[in-house]
Amino acid sequence: MSYQPGRVRGRGRYLNSRISRGSDRRQNMRYSASNTPSVSNANISYHDNNCCSDISFSLDLDEKGVAFFAELKNMWNMLKKSPPVVSRLQKYFSSLENPYIEVLRLICNCQEFHNAKNKSLPMFIIEEFKIWSTMNRANIIHLLVPQIKIDAFKVSLRQNTQILIKIIIDVFEMRQEEELFLSIIRCLIDKKQFKEACQYATLLNLQNHFSIHEFLIPLVLQDKLFGVDEFLKNNPKHQAELVVWMDSILGNPSVRDALGEYVNNLGISDLKYDKMHAKPWKKLIARLIKMFKLAPDLTPNLNRRRNEGALNFLLHKRFIDNTFGDESWKEMVQEAVGDDLELRKELVYQIAQYGDFSEALRWAHFYNLDKKDWPYNVRMFDENPDRNRAQQQVCQQEYISWDDDVIEQSIDVNEYHKLVLPRNAICLINDQSAFENFLDSAMQNVDIIGIDCEWKPSFGGQLNELALMQIATRKNVFILDIINIGNKCPHLWQELGQFIFNNCDILKVGFSFTGDIHMIRNALPYLSFSTKQLGVFDLCSLWKHLEKFPEVKLPFEVQKGGPSLSTLVQHCLGLPLDKSEQFSNWEKRPLRESQIMYAALDAYCLIQCYDVIRKCCEKVNFPFEETCYNLMTNEKLTRKHNKRMGNKKKSVSSPKEEVVQSPSPHQEPVHAEKVRVVCDTMLQGLGKKLRSCGIDTAILENNQDHMVCVKYAIDDRRYILTKGYEIYKMLNGYVPQGHCLRIISDNVEEQIKEVIDYYKVVVTKNHIFSRCQNCNGNNFIKISKSTMNTLARVVNNCPPPACLYEDEATGFSSDDDYCEDSIQSSNVSYNRKWDLYSDEKIDVGLCRTRLGAKIQIEAVPKPLLEKYDFFYVCEECGKVYWDGSHFERVVAGRLQGIVQ
Repeated sequence: MSYQPGRVRGRGRYLNSRISRGSDRRQNMRYSASNTPSVSNANISYHDNNCCSDISFSLDLDEKGVAFFAELKNMWNMLKKSPPVVSRLQKYFSSLENPYIEVLRLICNCQEFHNAKNKSLPMFIIEEFKIWSTMNRANIIHLLVPQIKIDAFKVSLRQNTQILIKIIIDVFEMRQEEELFLSIIRCLIDKKQFKEACQYATLLNLQNHFSIHEFLIPLVLQDKLFGVDEFLKNNPKHQAELVVWMDSILGNPSVRDALGEYVNNLGISDLKYDKMHAKPWKKLIARLIKMFKLAPDLTPNLNRRRNEGALNFLLHKRFIDNTFGDESWKEMVQEAVGDDLELRKELVYQIAQYGDFSEALRWAHFYNLDKKDWPYNVRMFDENPDRNRAQQQVCQQEYISWDDDVIEQSIDVNEYHKLVLPRNAICLINDQSAFENFLDSAMQNVDIIGIDCEWKPSFGGQLNELALMQIATRKNVFILDIINIGNKCPHLWQELGQFIFNNCDILKVGFSFTGDIHMIRNALPYLSFSTKQLGVFDLCSLWKHLEKFPEVKLPFEVQKGGPSLSTLVQHCLGLPLDKSEQFSNWEKRPLRESQIMYAALDAYCLIQCYDVIRKCCEKVNFPFEETCYNLMTNEKLTRKHNKRMGNKKKSVSSPKEEVVQSPSPHQEPVHAEKVRVVCDTMLQGLGKKLRSCGIDTAILENNQDHMVCVKYAIDDRRYILTKGYEIYKMLNGYVPQGHCLRIISDNVEEQIKEVIDYYKVVVTKNHIFSRCQNCNGNNFIKISKSTMNTLARVVNNCPPPACLYEDEATGFSSDDDYCEDSIQSSNVSYNRKWDLYSDEKIDVGLCRTRLGAKIQIEAVPKPLLEKYDFFYVCEECGKVYWDGSHFERVVAGRLQGIVQ
């Protein structure tokens, strides 16, 4: 039987053995729900049905109020927010005995009160009252007694708009007596309304009155993180407590088992069980640490798991990918293992499983491990390195197949692209004097530079720190040693920014530049550098754009390889880059010669590729300069189509005999998800709009015959939609009465209504955008912001490269998230008529769904990757959607009168 790397005989390795080996150490960290602080019953005011809703006065308007409210609504409908309406409202406030009570009555009697929008009537009333009450505070503040504040708080509980809640809290000055509302918030907790309790505790600055167990942890388990983020934002005490508690859960073999008893004791409903696993749990802890910049030593269990993943990652690259140089391998293994004895043992054991006993023995001696902890084969090898013992020969049979593979790989020696500049053209800038000389003379008569950065991959909770910045010209490569010069000479960095980075006469070329920019900004605050400055050009963006133009062909064909710099170099120059030094300890000084050559080539090859692509474009008269300019200025690029020559003859319409439309096959209303239609080539636009309404819609391609509609109608039981008069007559004869509808209008909105009215389709908000408008798919994957950013880094070929262990290891990315501040997503997605899966259904390394569709991450504007917490990917075609304001605009726009 051949040996398979990663599959181990006899000892149940990897997770099970790792747990058993570290069981003694972990026993002390094991979580027990009975030992976890719980919500004290003494701190909860158990509610009855009235304690949170009873108000001391009636919310009904009196006769005077009814008359004014009718007048106000009429004026609002005609004039909206205008001086006459504002003046009338303020006069009414001035005439009241207690305006605080009356304003509550007014907003409660507005039809839109429960879900008030920004420009709605209740929002207008409360905003104007805030202005009026501020101006007249001295005359009315005595009327704002504590009971009215409590009543206003209870009124705010009846609606769902946070902006309105904030204004009510401000107007009724609730923060001055915030403890009045503690009992009501505890009632919300007792009723399991954790989101509302968290929201009000945050708005009233009551964080110190609550523990993490009262609503923060329940919200985490319900995956309602927006309220948690807001609560924690200015609360370091709870930040640390929550992260430490979550890390204690991670110290158990099973996160879900550890949480079981705790969840049962609290009686939490609507749990997200797919988040109660190690992988999403680790992601959430890491997200909180990064968002609030917490110390890594708060999370020993997370750090250990990350280091385990990092070790596996390094082993994979060394023994499977064979892309690790010897020195880099030694440096990074020591970095990953650190002082952890269990990881040191694991390192030796894993290397032995890959069959390299001499390497395993070297590390066993290096870490001075007790011989009893050595794997059996390593002990045998140490006793007899010549391998002439009979029992050792038997053990080696397991590795014959694997060793053969290694022999074959060693014969197939890869060739790599080399730096054409001489060694003396590479200048290391590591002190102030060299920096000054570089600025004085190196950038004379330079019109293009290549820029790249290097930093040491980090493990555990460590942060990436910039180590080198390479600047290449056509004649030289300058390597700026950030470790040595850093911010010691801020005036020189300012000068570098002024004369190079913000100089539009010098083209700055990079590749997937986002991560490099982020690292530069963090490490060198004195260097003013923005991608918005004209002259900063991402070569990766140009390469992707040129894929749309097959007439532009690069010199060399490459059979495999993702959108990486190495692949682009192979396309342009014939050979890939040697990436064996990519994962190096770039902070160690002095730099090795191989590191210097690697760093120099990474920057210089950018100029080489730029020149090759330019020549290829000019060869076919492609507008290279214009394209580059548009990419740098983020202008929308559209492909120019040649206008057809000649005048089109206007068709003369001939009189047509009237065709009577058959009665609808539906006598009763039918919901959108139960209707299936097919649109012919003349109604492709209508088809996409019907998909947005949740109707299962097939659309014929331009080259398909109209008779294909009949096949869809018979095989899939679809109704046929067509616009052509003759086509309708033909198709109508092949299907039952009412199964073919001729669309009359030329307007898409009216066409939608024709279909809805004829087939009596019921469209609700839950149907809107429940189908992919691109492929008609109904299966979507819900992907978090952090996963989307990981996918973006994979697509742009920023480290980490796709491998089996990248979710365990951190710090391999060159495109870290800029900010983790959450923005609440629209809730419209949660009840849509679709099949929604978790992001575990995707292959992050290949950036594909489980059905093999390429996730179209590049189509998502980069600012949106940080704006929204969640995205939705069509499982069938990979198109990415997100919950934005477009939903409300569509419902209030073209679908007005259709959505129920």
